[in-house]
Amino acid sequence: MSQHGTEATRAALGGRISYAQSWKDPAVLLGGLRVNADDDVLSVCASGDNSFALAIAGARSVTAIDLSGPQIALAKLKLAGAKHLNLARFHSLLGLSGLGQRIYLYHLLRPHLDEATVAFWDANEALIREGLLGCGKFEHYLSLFRDRMLPLVHRQSTVDEFLDLADLDAQRKFFVERWNNRRWRALFRVFFSQTVMARSGRSAAQFAHVEGAVSGAFLERTSHVMQEIPIASNPYLQWILAGKYRDLEHSQPYLSAEGHKALGIAADRIEFVHDDLITHLAGVEAGTYSAFNLSDVPEYLSEAESETLLRACVAASGVGARLAYWNLLVPRWRPPSMAKMLSRDTALGERLIRQDRAFVYGAFQVETVECSTFSH
Repeated sequence: MSQHGTEATRAALGGRISYAQSWKDPAVLLGGLRVNADDDVLSVCASGDNSFALAIAGARSVTAIDLSGPQIALAKLKLAGAKHLNLARFHSLLGLSGLGQRIYLYHLLRPHLDEATVAFWDANEALIREGLLGCGKFEHYLSLFRDRMLPLVHRQSTVDEFLDLADLDAQRKFFVERWNNRRWRALFRVFFSQTVMARSGRSAAQFAHVEGAVSGAFLERTSHVMQEIPIASNPYLQWILAGKYRDLEHSQPYLSAEGHKALGIAADRIEFVHDDLITHLAGVEAGTYSAFNLSDVPEYLSEAESETLLRACVAASGVGARLAYWNLLVPRWRPPSMAKMLSRDTALGERLIRQDRAFVYGAFQVETVECSTFSH
């Protein structure tokens, strides 16, 4: 029997940590949702990073939802670390410093974690030992790219020289003259093909509605970011090429000194829900949420299921509520049947996606609830 989108995604992703860190730029998300102290946000949890960014930005409450228990366990451990560890120890827990003692730090945090989170991490201390930000399936996939494929194309000195560039014109020149050779393009197309990604980086369920080859689209987007967005301020490209952030003060919001402090203060405004979006939204009242970070979930759903999700968001919100979500390879936005209910800000979405430092996504959707009642 075939599974619908939510069931297939739960089966593929529900039992593992797929993403140890966010690969969706919080600056893009915050630019789309524009949260303030009056907002109650429903946010796909994933690694927790963008839910943290929404709380740091001042949302009144953030409900971080995920159908994967391990993803929620990861986010809860990160949040406990932000609340109870100083910055140096927090960075060590995440794998961002050589301080070590990560298992010891986990056991310091253990009394602050719920039973399910403790059970997961007690059984997976090896993931803590390697550093939380590197423990996801996608991060392991990127480490294979960095350690196995990239050396076949460029020497480490060439990679380091590219990472050291501080001028965008010099970056463009370096890319054209020294980086973008035939071997780079050929190996990139193989490594980031749908076949390899479904096996090693993502899952087949995440490509269920994708049509056509994908590696060419990723190559084009990568070429754009390597020429048009300064690498010195792009933590995503830094991690892909070097396995680390060069400047933690300008990486994820919660990793800076100020962000770490702000997240510790905001921690009590974040709650977690282990469920899928549609089921959860069916059980809440109108007006519960005023903003929605849907990540790229509509991508995994059929057109009919995606519409069901959008209608559920409208029913759980009110006029003026904002929705934001990414399209990776599948075009998804509010259907014509919902045009009177949801307005779509294509200009803002197009502007934000051009600035997206995470760069692999093809489109960003920003929609606003115009009316909360409708007729079929």
